[in-house]
Amino acid sequence: MPLNGDRLRAARPQLDVVFPVLHGTFGEDGTIQGLLELVGIPYVGAGVLGSAAAMDKDVMKRLFRDAGLPVVEWLMVLRSEWKQDAARLRKQIEAKLGYPLFVKPANLGSSVGISKVHERAELTAALDLAAAYDRKLIVEKGLDAREIECSVLGNDKPEASVPGEIIPVNEFYDYEAKYVKEGSEIVIPAKLSRAQARRVKDLALRAFRAVDCAGMARVDFLLDRPSGKLFVNEVNTIPGFTPISMYPKMWEASGLPYPELLDRLIQLAFERQQEKEQTRYDYGS
Repeated sequence: MPLNGDRLRAARPQLDVVFPVLHGTFGEDGTIQGLLELVGIPYVGAGVLGSAAAMDKDVMKRLFRDAGLPVVEWLMVLRSEWKQDAARLRKQIEAKLGYPLFVKPANLGSSVGISKVHERAELTAALDLAAAYDRKLIVEKGLDAREIECSVLGNDKPEASVPGEIIPVNEFYDYEAKYVKEGSEIVIPAKLSRAQARRVKDLALRAFRAVDCAGMARVDFLLDRPSGKLFVNEVNTIPGFTPISMYPKMWEASGLPYPELLDRLIQLAFERQQEKEQTRYDYGS
């Protein structure tokens, strides 16, 4: 039987709004957002398209590139291609990107399955690890970079917070540095020039719009130390949201405390639902 939206909405639980604080697969990729759309429940954050586009690092980078945003060079490798023709792909990766480089599953979060590859001997293991988590693998040129972040809040007229910086305890901000090992530092506001801070905020808003985000997102950047160039790394549509997470801390430093931030996000969810209700889903005279 085909899905009947009216029937689903009639049977939906009595919820005012849903705050999907869920990382990764099925929570951040548009899946739960699609379910909430079907039953007509307002929810915080990006919709189906924005969630899916920001989750897929290959699609996300293509949208950034087409919007004129600076991105690090990358290649997308299919798991099936890697299994069938590893030698050719190794040569292609080395010719285009060289070492060091990063290998990632295209659709995942929390730095799971990510490796920094310093030389050829490490490449196979890194691609095999990423291939365990997704059919699409991302290989990026490695930079000697600072990790800068910026919080975005809003729907059609988003605003950007002051930027912050992560100084990881490990070589890069991997899963262990995020969740296991103590010692990573958070600097808010980031130690940037005024021009750099303005550039971060401008690019954060442009990246937010490029993937059709709504409600909230944390936009992550790489600031290349040798050249001073700033690159958009990724958009996180459901950032960490504890009181000590970067997203709320950057807003607190911008003058918006945690309780008011929550109120604003819920208000944005209702505003977006009201906007959707202006759209017709039938056709007739």
